[in-house]
Amino acid sequence: FHSSHFLPISTAPSPAVPTDAFPAAPVPPPQPQRLSIRFTGSGGEYFRIWIVNLLLTLVTLGIWSAWAKVRKTRYFWSNTQLAGAAFQYHGSPGAILRGRLLAGAFFVAYSVAGRISVTAGMVAGAVLMLLGPWFFYKSMRFKLSNTSWRGLRLGFDSTAGRAYAVLAPAMVLGVLLVGSLATMQRLVPGEKPNPVPVLLAELALFAFWPWLHARVKAYQHGRARYGSLAFELEPSTGAFYGVYGKTLLVALPFFVLFGIAMALVFGATGGAKDPAAVKRVLVPMMVVTYAVFLLSYAFAGAFFTARLQRLVWTRTHAGPVDFSTSVTARGFMRVWIVNGLLTLLTLGIYWPWAAVAIARYRLECMTVELGAPLEAVAATSLPTERSATGEGAVDFFGWDIGL
Repeated sequence: FHSSHFLPISTAPSPAVPTDAFPAAPVPPPQPQRLSIRFTGSGGEYFRIWIVNLLLTLVTLGIWSAWAKVRKTRYFWSNTQLAGAAFQYHGSPGAILRGRLLAGAFFVAYSVAGRISVTAGMVAGAVLMLLGPWFFYKSMRFKLSNTSWRGLRLGFDSTAGRAYAVLAPAMVLGVLLVGSLATMQRLVPGEKPNPVPVLLAELALFAFWPWLHARVKAYQHGRARYGSLAFELEPSTGAFYGVYGKTLLVALPFFVLFGIAMALVFGATGGAKDPAAVKRVLVPMMVVTYAVFLLSYAFAGAFFTARLQRLVWTRTHAGPVDFSTSVTARGFMRVWIVNGLLTLLTLGIYWPWAAVAIARYRLECMTVELGAPLEAVAATSLPTERSATGEGAVDFFGWDIGL
């Protein structure tokens, strides 16, 4: 073979290829994971818990009510599932009972003071009002720190001082209202009462109530914790006024209906010009009042509850966790009214089934959206609040401070 038949092979190194000539494909961000809440309770199961709680509470003259609350709360939480894991409630009945007994002692002292004199009643009422924020703070700590999911407890990161700062406007308005009512009770015989201070205090409370509600909800959600996650509620004072205004419009036809019904009752019974006419008017008046109250509560109450749930939870966030709800006023009205009628027709026996149906609708409308893997959502645990003084107090006085 001739050497010219072969092409020369170069031994020089090849030029380097820039590393950015072929950029790496962008890594897509993780898709949010949407988790729905599932409620697995049934009316038949809860009926057995409810009837035993009712009977034991009656037999023990109310002592069992603390154990009844724990059994009820545990049942509803243990049947509330998120991502296949149920919530757990760890509250102590003994702690709740001690809180209720303490609240009962305060209430008895207030009642006795009111019978002694108007001044003593005012002082006792002021003391109860001053204790209100502390009860509220302790109740939130007990409620959340005794609730867990996947073995990790919730918590309430606040202090009593912060609670007083948040609720100070409510205390001021309450003092003004109580003080104006007390001035009317201390009138000398023959002196005409001046209703202007009372009306002004009531108007102020009515005007500021949505603002106070928004302030309390922001405090509740803004101080809640789950492990290392801190919750927050977006400012929503204007939205709260919108919900209250729309609820008032929903209730307005029932106020008009009440006025018409009362006029018809007075007209049919001949008015109330003499004692006999008063007796004839009293029973129809009570029936009409109760009927209109139930109607307004069924429609306006359901509307307010549904709109409030949408407002609060769609504005609540916790790091990579968002919340949403598909609850509607019409859907909640249907569930509430149907179950309310069945409870009335059965003289209260249907209540356990109604409670389960309402809880299922509200919970299963909720969706939790995770922007991070479920295992990385929370990492640390929170301490447990063992004192149930606030929880017992809010139960005793009937204050609803649910999230």
